[in-house]
Amino acid sequence: MNLVALKPRLIALSVPLMVACTTGAQALESQVLPAQSACFVSEEQSVSVNLEWAETAEQRRIGLMGRDKLEEHSGMLFDYNSLQSAENSFWMRNTLIALDIAYVNEQGIIVAINRMEPCKSVAASNCPTYPAGAEFVQAIEMNAGFFSRYQLTLGDRLQTAPTLCASRP
Repeated sequence: MNLVALKPRLIALSVPLMVACTTGAQALESQVLPAQSACFVSEEQSVSVNLEWAETAEQRRIGLMGRDKLEEHSGMLFDYNSLQSAENSFWMRNTLIALDIAYVNEQGIIVAINRMEPCKSVAASNCPTYPAGAEFVQAIEMNAGFFSRYQLTLGDRLQTAPTLCASRP
């Protein structure tokens, strides 16, 4: 058998195999969206945050997928522009970090807060969902523990106009 004559055939056969193997491992989707200053306001304090705004269905679908970190006062705001059902839920497929999510009503009041853990399963059907539990128009994802660290609870408010985010003692 002439190995020199077989070399071009082996190369020709190995290229499609290498392509098939590398395209099978899907890269995690991720996005970085324009951010805006905002704040969470309670009776005692105002906590400034920098929120990326996910406004389209595709931006909301990708959310914080593929991120391996999130700065302490940074997060993502999912803006729906209409009232969403209490049964609407989020999931953590392809999300690498634990998150808290606050659901906000039309008046900017936090109506629910949930903790969400990353889903390590490659099968989407094995990832849990996290229903809001209250009607909402916006949802804000922050690092896990953010709301408890800053003693933000139900009834506190999200202000998206930076001029309304005056510092409080």
